[in-house]
Amino acid sequence: MSTTDVIRERLTEIRPAGAGGDIVALGMVNGIDVDDGAVTVHLAPRALAQAIVQATVAEIRRSVGALEGVRSVDVRVENAPPQGQSPFSEIGPIPGVRDIIAVSSTKGGVGKSTVAVNLALAMQQSGQSVGMLDSDVYGPSLPLMLGIAGRPRMGEDKRIFPIEKYGLRVMSLGFFLDDSSPVIWRGPMVMGLVRQFLKDVEWGELDVLVVDMPPGTGDAQLTLVQQVPVTGGVIVTTPQDVALLDVQRGIAMFQQVNTPVLGVVENMSYYLCPKCGRHDDIFGSGGGSRIAERFGVPLLGAIPLVPEIREGGDAGKPIVIDQPGSPAAAIFRELAAKVTAAVEAGRAEAAAPRIVG
Repeated sequence: MSTTDVIRERLTEIRPAGAGGDIVALGMVNGIDVDDGAVTVHLAPRALAQAIVQATVAEIRRSVGALEGVRSVDVRVENAPPQGQSPFSEIGPIPGVRDIIAVSSTKGGVGKSTVAVNLALAMQQSGQSVGMLDSDVYGPSLPLMLGIAGRPRMGEDKRIFPIEKYGLRVMSLGFFLDDSSPVIWRGPMVMGLVRQFLKDVEWGELDVLVVDMPPGTGDAQLTLVQQVPVTGGVIVTTPQDVALLDVQRGIAMFQQVNTPVLGVVENMSYYLCPKCGRHDDIFGSGGGSRIAERFGVPLLGAIPLVPEIREGGDAGKPIVIDQPGSPAAAIFRELAAKVTAAVEAGRAEAAAPRIVG
């Protein structure tokens, strides 16, 4: 391997906090120059916060500087925000949208999208005007779960109009893909798409926009909080300890970007026998309560493991729509009421006069 190849290989070990991958895979390394042991790395961090950029530069110098034959390491940061400029300088509300709620999980397979869809529908049924944004670029599921086919309409000014279903205004990358289209994108493309869906979609007047986040704490999450003021986050988990370990990272992510955590939802909390009504704790019990208590956030709800929830999502008829009288649908309506109450409480607290001294 050439010296440049060795350096590039070493750079693949550097993963900035919240970036969702290493700096090479994310396309942040624009070039590597080597001249008699003097190494120059051209870094394009794009949307990373300034503190994370500084930490990444320090790690490059330390890691590359430890290689044999390297005398000095210079990191030239391209497209960096001016010194002292906030990485959130682009932040601004979506015209007409009052609140933005991010439904998140740091582990895949916990039923986050199922919770997000039924939460949004339950909020809509309570009389609110609700939109849904599917920001899970690599696994967009809202078209299937809501039974939506077709593509959004484009306006003359290239604004995108969301598709409406069950009273929701919905936008997803899935509308623009066929069933076999893989999404092989680097971080900047993911960030660009999320930014476009936030700012270039004609959402209209909405009480709340529910954002179905991808698993993890990467590019989509960072772009969301840097582009719009997020009212609060809802963390979805399952009772197993391995899932709860990841929840801690999700809560920490929201706290680091000064976004309130509205609470935790424990999905697949227990199996509810449809014949006898017995509860079986298949994946353990009390995990959601423990994590909520540890971080001082409420446990918003415990969703049972019942076949009808999965079947409704697969058929494009969420249980809140297909079986509104079921116990599970009632739990989602209660969840929606708690989330709405938490949002209103936060708004009242922010509006309350502060007494100084």
